[in-house]
Amino acid sequence: MNADLKTSLIQMPIEVMFTILSGPESGVAYKLVGQTITLGRDADNDVVLPDAKSSRKHACLEQRNGQYWIKDLGSQNGIILNGQTVRECLLKNGDQLMIGSTLIRFGPPQSLSLINSAPPIPQGPLSSGINPTKIRGTSHSRQQQNFMPVIIAVLVIGGLIFFLSGSTSKKKHFDINDDSTLDTEIEDLSTVNDKQVQEIQRKGKDTQQYSEAQAFYQRGFREFRESNFSRAIQNFEAALALYPEHPLAKRYLDRSRLKLNELVTEGLERGEKDFQLQKYSAAFNEYRTVMLLKNDPRDKMYQLAQKRIEAIDLIMVNSR
Repeated sequence: MNADLKTSLIQMPIEVMFTILSGPESGVAYKLVGQTITLGRDADNDVVLPDAKSSRKHACLEQRNGQYWIKDLGSQNGIILNGQTVRECLLKNGDQLMIGSTLIRFGPPQSLSLINSAPPIPQGPLSSGINPTKIRGTSHSRQQQNFMPVIIAVLVIGGLIFFLSGSTSKKKHFDINDDSTLDTEIEDLSTVNDKQVQEIQRKGKDTQQYSEAQAFYQRGFREFRESNFSRAIQNFEAALALYPEHPLAKRYLDRSRLKLNELVTEGLERGEKDFQLQKYSAAFNEYRTVMLLKNDPRDKMYQLAQKRIEAIDLIMVNSR
Protein backbone atom coordinates (compact mmCIF):
# COMPACT_ATOMS: atom_id res chain seq x y z
CA MET A 1 0.00 0.00 0.00
CA ASN A 2 1.21 3.51 -0.82
CA ALA A 3 2.44 4.94 2.52
CA ASP A 4 2.67 8.48 1.13
CA LEU A 5 -0.96 8.34 0.07
CA LYS A 6 -2.05 7.13 3.52
CA THR A 7 -0.10 9.91 5.21
CA SER A 8 -1.49 12.58 2.88
CA LEU A 9 -5.06 11.60 3.73
CA ILE A 10 -4.67 13.02 7.24
CA GLN A 11 -2.48 16.00 6.31
CA MET A 12 -5.20 18.36 5.12
CA PRO A 13 -4.19 22.02 5.44
CA ILE A 14 -7.10 24.24 6.40
CA GLU A 15 -5.50 27.67 6.05
CA VAL A 16 -7.74 29.75 3.83
CA MET A 17 -8.34 33.45 3.61
CA PHE A 18 -12.07 33.62 2.93
CA THR A 19 -15.19 31.60 2.21
CA ILE A 20 -18.06 32.56 -0.10
CA LEU A 21 -21.30 32.16 1.86
CA SER A 22 -23.88 33.06 -0.81
CA GLY A 23 -24.32 33.23 -4.57
CA PRO A 24 -23.51 30.74 -7.37
CA GLU A 25 -20.16 29.80 -5.76
CA SER A 26 -21.57 29.42 -2.27
CA GLY A 27 -19.40 27.08 -0.19
CA VAL A 28 -16.14 27.68 -2.07
CA ALA A 29 -13.22 28.53 0.23
CA TYR A 30 -10.10 30.23 -1.10
CA LYS A 31 -6.57 30.30 0.23
CA LEU A 32 -5.05 33.51 -1.13
CA VAL A 33 -1.39 34.24 -1.72
CA GLY A 34 -0.16 37.46 -3.29
CA GLN A 35 0.25 41.16 -2.68
CA THR A 36 -2.92 42.14 -4.57
CA ILE A 37 -5.97 39.99 -5.34
CA THR A 38 -8.77 41.51 -7.41
CA LEU A 39 -12.46 40.60 -7.09
CA GLY A 40 -15.28 41.35 -9.50
CA ARG A 41 -17.46 40.21 -12.36
CA ASP A 42 -14.85 40.33 -15.13
CA ALA A 43 -13.19 37.06 -16.10
CA ASP A 44 -9.70 38.52 -15.68
CA ASN A 45 -10.12 39.06 -11.93
CA ASP A 46 -8.19 36.78 -9.58
CA VAL A 47 -11.49 35.86 -7.92
CA VAL A 48 -14.47 35.97 -10.30
CA LEU A 49 -17.86 36.76 -8.74
CA PRO A 50 -20.69 35.76 -11.12
CA ASP A 51 -22.94 38.35 -9.52
CA ALA A 52 -25.00 40.89 -11.49
CA LYS A 53 -24.70 43.43 -8.64
CA SER A 54 -20.93 43.13 -8.57
CA SER A 55 -18.94 45.64 -10.65
CA ARG A 56 -16.54 44.43 -13.32
CA LYS A 57 -13.61 45.54 -11.14
CA HIS A 58 -15.26 45.73 -7.75
CA ALA A 59 -12.59 45.46 -5.05
CA CYS A 60 -9.14 44.22 -4.26
CA LEU A 61 -7.40 42.62 -1.30
CA GLU A 62 -3.99 44.15 -0.59
CA GLN A 63 -1.40 42.54 1.65
CA ARG A 64 0.35 45.13 3.80
CA ASN A 65 2.91 44.08 6.40
CA GLY A 66 1.38 40.61 6.59
CA GLN A 67 -2.20 41.87 6.95
CA TYR A 68 -4.97 42.06 4.36
CA TRP A 69 -6.89 45.25 3.56
CA ILE A 70 -10.05 45.44 1.46
CA LYS A 71 -10.20 48.36 -1.00
CA ASP A 72 -13.08 49.56 -3.19
CA LEU A 73 -12.07 50.02 -6.84
CA GLY A 74 -14.82 52.53 -7.57
CA SER A 75 -17.66 50.02 -7.63
CA GLN A 76 -21.28 51.07 -8.12
CA ASN A 77 -22.70 49.32 -5.06
CA GLY A 78 -19.69 49.64 -2.77
CA ILE A 79 -18.43 47.25 -0.08
CA ILE A 80 -20.32 46.47 3.12
CA LEU A 81 -18.13 45.25 5.98
CA ASN A 82 -20.01 43.84 8.99
CA GLY A 83 -23.04 45.94 8.04
CA GLN A 84 -21.11 49.19 7.42
CA THR A 85 -20.19 50.67 4.04
CA VAL A 86 -16.41 51.10 3.70
CA ARG A 87 -14.00 52.31 1.04
CA GLU A 88 -10.84 50.80 2.55
CA CYS A 89 -10.40 48.83 5.76
CA LEU A 90 -8.17 46.33 7.57
CA LEU A 91 -9.70 42.85 7.70
CA LYS A 92 -9.84 40.57 10.74
CA ASN A 93 -10.74 36.90 11.05
CA GLY A 94 -14.50 36.53 11.14
CA ASP A 95 -15.27 39.74 9.22
CA GLN A 96 -18.14 39.42 6.74
CA LEU A 97 -18.05 41.29 3.44
CA MET A 98 -20.96 41.97 1.11
CA ILE A 99 -19.79 42.56 -2.47
CA GLY A 100 -22.81 43.05 -4.71
CA SER A 101 -25.13 40.34 -3.42
CA THR A 102 -22.27 37.96 -2.56
CA LEU A 103 -21.55 37.41 1.14
CA ILE A 104 -17.94 36.53 2.00
CA ARG A 105 -16.47 35.52 5.36
CA PHE A 106 -12.82 36.48 5.86
CA GLY A 107 -10.67 34.01 7.81
CA PRO A 108 -10.08 30.25 8.05
CA PRO A 109 -12.92 27.69 8.00
CA GLN A 110 -14.81 27.40 11.27
CA SER A 111 -14.46 23.61 11.42
CA LEU A 112 -12.15 21.01 9.87
CA SER A 113 -15.18 18.73 9.48
CA LEU A 114 -16.54 21.08 6.81
CA ILE A 115 -13.74 20.35 4.35
CA ASN A 116 -15.14 17.21 2.82
CA SER A 117 -15.90 17.41 -0.91
CA ALA A 118 -12.80 19.09 -2.27
CA PRO A 119 -10.31 17.53 -4.68
CA PRO A 120 -7.37 15.99 -2.79
CA ILE A 121 -5.07 18.56 -1.25
CA PRO A 122 -1.31 18.19 -1.88
CA GLN A 123 1.11 17.38 0.90
CA GLY A 124 3.02 20.31 2.35
CA PRO A 125 2.14 24.01 2.39
CA LEU A 126 1.10 25.79 -0.78
CA SER A 127 3.65 28.34 -1.93
CA SER A 128 1.39 30.46 -4.12
CA GLY A 129 -1.89 30.61 -5.95
CA ILE A 130 -5.47 30.13 -4.94
CA ASN A 131 -6.60 26.72 -3.79
CA PRO A 132 -10.37 26.13 -3.58
CA THR A 133 -12.17 23.65 -1.37
CA LYS A 134 -15.89 22.95 -1.44
CA ILE A 135 -17.68 23.25 1.85
CA ARG A 136 -20.89 21.36 2.55
CA GLY A 137 -23.96 23.15 3.86
CA THR A 138 -25.57 26.58 3.36
CA SER A 139 -27.60 28.77 5.69
CA HIS A 140 -30.33 31.40 5.60
CA SER A 141 -28.96 33.52 8.40
CA ARG A 142 -25.69 34.25 10.17
CA GLN A 143 -26.91 32.51 13.32
CA GLN A 144 -27.66 29.31 11.38
CA GLN A 145 -24.29 29.60 9.64
CA ASN A 146 -22.53 29.66 13.00
CA PHE A 147 -24.42 26.67 14.47
CA MET A 148 -24.56 24.37 11.44
CA PRO A 149 -20.83 23.35 11.58
CA VAL A 150 -21.25 22.36 15.25
CA ILE A 151 -24.38 20.32 14.51
CA ILE A 152 -22.76 18.55 11.55
CA ALA A 153 -19.59 17.82 13.54
CA VAL A 154 -21.62 16.35 16.43
CA LEU A 155 -23.65 14.14 14.08
CA VAL A 156 -20.55 12.91 12.23
CA ILE A 157 -18.62 12.17 15.43
CA GLY A 158 -21.67 10.51 17.03
CA GLY A 159 -22.17 8.32 13.96
CA LEU A 160 -18.53 7.26 13.97
CA ILE A 161 -18.63 6.41 17.67
CA PHE A 162 -21.81 4.36 17.18
CA PHE A 163 -20.37 2.56 14.17
CA LEU A 164 -17.06 1.81 15.84
CA SER A 165 -18.67 0.72 19.10
CA GLY A 166 -21.07 -1.56 17.23
CA SER A 167 -18.24 -3.06 15.21
CA THR A 168 -16.00 -3.69 18.21
CA SER A 169 -18.82 -5.22 20.26
CA LYS A 170 -19.30 -7.92 17.66
CA LYS A 171 -15.61 -8.78 17.54
CA LYS A 172 -13.98 -11.06 20.00
CA HIS A 173 -11.45 -9.53 22.33
CA PHE A 174 -7.98 -10.72 21.50
CA ASP A 175 -4.89 -11.11 23.61
CA ILE A 176 -2.34 -8.44 22.66
CA ASN A 177 0.39 -10.75 23.89
CA ASP A 178 -0.60 -13.43 21.37
CA ASP A 179 1.61 -12.89 18.28
CA SER A 180 -0.53 -15.03 15.97
CA THR A 181 -3.67 -13.09 16.90
CA LEU A 182 -1.89 -9.78 16.36
CA ASP A 183 -0.64 -10.94 12.94
CA THR A 184 -4.20 -11.78 11.93
CA GLU A 185 -5.50 -8.41 13.10
CA ILE A 186 -2.74 -6.52 11.30
CA GLU A 187 -3.39 -8.44 8.09
CA ASP A 188 -7.13 -7.69 8.28
CA LEU A 189 -6.50 -4.00 8.82
CA SER A 190 -4.01 -3.87 5.95
CA THR A 191 -6.60 -5.43 3.63
CA VAL A 192 -9.25 -2.89 4.65
CA ASN A 193 -6.83 0.02 4.23
CA ASP A 194 -5.70 -1.22 0.82
CA LYS A 195 -9.32 -1.32 -0.34
CA GLN A 196 -9.85 2.25 0.86
CA VAL A 197 -6.79 3.47 -1.04
CA GLN A 198 -7.89 1.63 -4.19
CA GLU A 199 -11.33 3.24 -3.96
CA ILE A 200 -9.76 6.70 -3.68
CA GLN A 201 -7.57 6.02 -6.70
CA ARG A 202 -10.53 4.61 -8.67
CA LYS A 203 -12.41 7.88 -8.15
CA GLY A 204 -9.47 9.87 -9.53
CA LYS A 205 -8.49 11.20 -6.13
CA ASP A 206 -4.87 10.15 -6.24
CA THR A 207 -3.34 12.64 -3.82
CA GLN A 208 0.20 12.35 -5.18
CA GLN A 209 -1.03 12.99 -8.72
CA TYR A 210 -3.00 16.04 -7.57
CA SER A 211 0.06 17.29 -5.68
CA GLU A 212 2.14 17.22 -8.85
CA ALA A 213 -0.64 18.94 -10.80
CA GLN A 214 -0.88 21.59 -8.08
CA ALA A 215 2.83 22.35 -8.40
CA PHE A 216 2.38 23.05 -12.14
CA TYR A 217 -0.71 25.16 -11.38
CA GLN A 218 1.21 27.25 -8.85
CA ARG A 219 4.02 27.92 -11.34
CA GLY A 220 1.43 28.79 -13.97
CA PHE A 221 -0.32 31.18 -11.60
CA ARG A 222 2.94 33.02 -10.86
CA GLU A 223 3.59 33.38 -14.60
CA PHE A 224 0.00 34.59 -15.09
CA ARG A 225 0.40 37.32 -12.46
CA GLU A 226 3.63 38.43 -14.14
CA SER A 227 1.84 38.53 -17.55
CA ASN A 228 4.00 35.70 -18.95
CA PHE A 229 0.94 34.13 -20.51
CA SER A 230 2.72 31.71 -22.87
CA ARG A 231 4.58 30.07 -19.99
CA ALA A 232 1.42 30.18 -17.86
CA ILE A 233 -0.46 28.25 -20.55
CA GLN A 234 2.23 25.56 -20.65
CA ASN A 235 2.06 25.04 -16.88
CA PHE A 236 -1.76 25.00 -16.73
CA GLU A 237 -1.86 22.46 -19.58
CA ALA A 238 0.66 20.29 -17.70
CA ALA A 239 -1.49 20.50 -14.55
CA LEU A 240 -4.59 19.38 -16.46
CA ALA A 241 -2.69 16.54 -18.11
CA LEU A 242 -1.95 15.19 -14.63
CA TYR A 243 -5.33 16.04 -13.06
CA PRO A 244 -7.96 16.84 -15.74
CA GLU A 245 -10.55 18.02 -13.19
CA HIS A 246 -8.34 20.68 -11.60
CA PRO A 247 -10.87 23.58 -11.43
CA LEU A 248 -8.50 26.54 -11.19
CA ALA A 249 -6.09 25.23 -13.82
CA LYS A 250 -9.05 25.13 -16.23
CA ARG A 251 -10.15 28.65 -15.30
CA TYR A 252 -6.73 30.24 -15.56
CA LEU A 253 -5.85 28.37 -18.74
CA ASP A 254 -8.84 30.04 -20.42
CA ARG A 255 -7.88 33.43 -18.99
CA SER A 256 -4.25 33.03 -20.08
CA ARG A 257 -5.29 32.19 -23.63
CA LEU A 258 -7.62 35.20 -23.68
CA LYS A 259 -4.92 37.53 -22.37
CA LEU A 260 -2.34 36.15 -24.80
CA ASN A 261 -4.66 36.70 -27.75
CA GLU A 262 -5.29 40.28 -26.59
CA LEU A 263 -1.54 40.98 -26.46
CA VAL A 264 -0.96 39.39 -29.87
CA THR A 265 -3.85 41.31 -31.45
CA GLU A 266 -2.67 44.62 -30.00
CA GLY A 267 0.92 43.96 -31.14
CA LEU A 268 -0.21 43.03 -34.63
CA GLU A 269 -2.34 46.19 -34.88
CA ARG A 270 0.59 48.35 -33.81
CA GLY A 271 2.82 46.57 -36.32
CA GLU A 272 0.35 47.13 -39.16
CA LYS A 273 0.08 50.82 -38.27
CA ASP A 274 3.85 51.26 -38.18
CA PHE A 275 4.23 49.32 -41.44
CA GLN A 276 1.73 51.59 -43.21
CA LEU A 277 3.59 54.65 -41.90
CA GLN A 278 6.86 53.10 -43.17
CA LYS A 279 8.25 52.92 -39.64
CA TYR A 280 9.84 49.62 -40.52
CA SER A 281 12.13 49.26 -37.50
CA ALA A 282 9.24 49.68 -35.05
CA ALA A 283 7.01 47.42 -37.15
CA PHE A 284 9.73 44.74 -37.24
CA ASN A 285 9.91 44.72 -33.42
CA GLU A 286 6.12 44.41 -33.07
CA TYR A 287 5.91 41.54 -35.57
CA ARG A 288 8.84 39.79 -33.92
CA THR A 289 7.10 40.04 -30.53
CA VAL A 290 3.91 38.57 -32.04
CA MET A 291 5.88 35.57 -33.31
CA LEU A 292 7.52 35.03 -29.93
CA LEU A 293 4.19 35.24 -28.10
CA LYS A 294 2.36 32.89 -30.45
CA ASN A 295 5.28 30.50 -30.97
CA ASP A 296 3.13 28.44 -33.33
CA PRO A 297 4.02 28.46 -37.08
CA ARG A 298 0.53 27.07 -37.84
CA ASP A 299 -1.20 30.12 -36.36
CA LYS A 300 -2.49 32.71 -38.89
CA MET A 301 -1.28 35.69 -36.84
CA TYR A 302 2.15 34.11 -36.57
CA GLN A 303 2.23 33.56 -40.34
CA LEU A 304 1.16 37.16 -41.07
CA ALA A 305 3.83 38.55 -38.75
CA GLN A 306 6.42 36.31 -40.39
CA LYS A 307 5.48 37.47 -43.89
CA ARG A 308 5.58 41.10 -42.79
CA ILE A 309 9.10 40.62 -41.44
CA GLU A 310 10.15 39.07 -44.76
CA ALA A 311 8.63 42.06 -46.58
CA ILE A 312 10.48 44.51 -44.31
CA ASP A 313 13.78 42.69 -44.95
CA LEU A 314 13.23 42.96 -48.72
CA ILE A 315 12.31 46.64 -48.47
CA MET A 316 15.47 47.37 -46.48
CA VAL A 317 17.64 45.51 -49.01
CA ASN A 318 16.09 47.38 -51.96
CA SER A 319 16.58 50.74 -50.25
CA ARG A 320 20.33 50.37 -49.95
